[in-house]
Amino acid sequence: MNSSLDYLAYPVIVSNHRQTTAFRKKLDLGHYLSHRIRLQTAKPAVDTKPPMAHTHLVLKLSKLQWEQNKIDKIEFENKQLCAKIASAHRGPARVDCWNAYFSKSLNREMRNRELMRITLENQAILRRLGDRKSHYERKVTEIDWQ
Repeated sequence: MNSSLDYLAYPVIVSNHRQTTAFRKKLDLGHYLSHRIRLQTAKPAVDTKPPMAHTHLVLKLSKLQWEQNKIDKIEFENKQLCAKIASAHRGPARVDCWNAYFSKSLNREMRNRELMRITLENQAILRRLGDRKSHYERKVTEIDWQ
């Protein structure tokens, strides 16, 4: 029961050669195939690809340089420590852990001025005491005592 008229969804009234069933089937097949090709090559309207990765965001050169400087500093300090340990093993035993701390007073100048003032006052008092003559006569006191 598969006739050529069953192909069409609508009845055809054949009035000219372009409305024949075979020709219409051929045209529809061509449209269908071009439609399938367009479906296969169609691209989505929404971009679902991941964003483009920039190298300066992934490979941070300044951070790598900072880490390399840190590693170089640690290696330099390690070499210095090794040299100190080697010199300690080679040479005689010494104590090098003396702390040479000097106290620094913020009030030193004022204390020095006060000390100089007191010293000058004491010298003036001593000079005045040396210049004074005694009111008492020693001989009179000795005779009185005897």
